[in-house]
Amino acid sequence: MKSLKVYTMLRILLNILFIGFILFSSANNNDKNLPLAFIVLYNMMLFVPAWVNNFWLLPDLRKTKKIIPYLISVIAAFFISVLVTGYYLQWLYHRFNTNELTDFTSLAATSSAPGLLEKHQSYFDVFPGMIIIMFAMAMGYSLQEYLLKAKRNEQIQAQQRIAELSLLKSQISPHFLFNVLNSLYALSLKMSKETPDIILKLSDILRYSLYESQSQEISMTNEIHILNTYIDIERLRMPSHAQISFYHEEITDAVKIAPMLLLPLVENAFKHGTDSTIGTSYIDITLYCDDHNLTFKCTNSYKETTAKDFGGIGIENIQKRLTLLYPSKHLFKIEKGKSDFSVTLEIKL
Repeated sequence: MKSLKVYTMLRILLNILFIGFILFSSANNNDKNLPLAFIVLYNMMLFVPAWVNNFWLLPDLRKTKKIIPYLISVIAAFFISVLVTGYYLQWLYHRFNTNELTDFTSLAATSSAPGLLEKHQSYFDVFPGMIIIMFAMAMGYSLQEYLLKAKRNEQIQAQQRIAELSLLKSQISPHFLFNVLNSLYALSLKMSKETPDIILKLSDILRYSLYESQSQEISMTNEIHILNTYIDIERLRMPSHAQISFYHEEITDAVKIAPMLLLPLVENAFKHGTDSTIGTSYIDITLYCDDHNLTFKCTNSYKETTAKDFGGIGIENIQKRLTLLYPSKHLFKIEKGKSDFSVTLEIKL
């Protein structure tokens, strides 16, 4: 609604400026010092069919899409205006004893009347100026409508992206927390002394999932902290032979990323890469990041039976969110080797 009001005010302002320019040019170039009121009235009458077209007929055509009634109405409005304005111009010619159109308007485009209609030349003086104004204002209306439609489409797409991202986030959080709670349950069964510490770490993840993940972007240092917290939780329930590494360079707080992009990838690696039936299971995570680019790679061991359902909600969610958040600015690649599974994510920040 606000954009429509701004749009209407813009149209009115442009009309005022256009009319002001025509009137100023007409009055300024008048050498005979004719009364300004007559000049103003004549030029205003030239705008009447254009106003009818722009403020009534074209908006109605946009709603109804009925071209024939529109053309009939435009032609009728135009010829009625030509008759009324032409009659007024003829009166002006007689009143001020002149036949010079430039005495009354800067839109001095004219056409010659046929021999039999020479005494009605004023009508042929009127309609070229009207046509010019109607064409110019109709082009302006079309351009404004195009820009307004483009802005509306952009707003609709933005709202759709926000709605879809919200839905994807709502899917990720319960799925992620469900797996963390399973890990906590496994530790409690072992009566592990680390359980209280894990509960504190879980509270950090809960806070991240419920609050920070609602932001459009978060600091990479916060993302790394959550990754380390999650790895600490999972490390306690891993088999003793499992090898887990997470390497990252020093990253400043100024570097930001959309939340909940990297964590589901690590989660999937733990879910599918540390099965007790795998000989030497491992997870290798690396993260390189600067102000412009991010490269994240997570490689884990796997067995065919454990990796056949690799991905699920987490990976599918990541792919959809990357498309929405970083269109044409990311590379997401999944590679399956003989005994390992690798996920690589590159983002231009």
